[in-house]
Amino acid sequence: MSLDFILIKSHGQPLSLEDIDMDLAFKEEDYRSLAERFFDGVVWRGKDGLANMDDMSFELRPSDVSLSVTARGAGDTVAFMDNLAVLGAQQGVVVVDVQGSEILAPVGD
Repeated sequence: MSLDFILIKSHGQPLSLEDIDMDLAFKEEDYRSLAERFFDGVVWRGKDGLANMDDMSFELRPSDVSLSVTARGAGDTVAFMDNLAVLGAQQGVVVVDVQGSEILAPVGD
């Protein structure tokens, strides 16, 4: 199973994709640092990173506008995504499910 999502640094917590107020001062190097905080043991090859945790692998691609992530593996993707949404909300980062074109809100929000 593969899951694609993007992380975007935002001012506030938007309710829809149209409401995202992107932090334009947050650049590629900042997204790279964000990847290292959110994913354990990132190994970088050029601009692309790879992390393995919780029976999943994560391909990481930072840019000047977002951190693109592809998750693969047999791990509990639902639990992982909920944890990522909580962590992101705490740090002003919006998590967007690419397949569903929706913002992932922490459970309980």
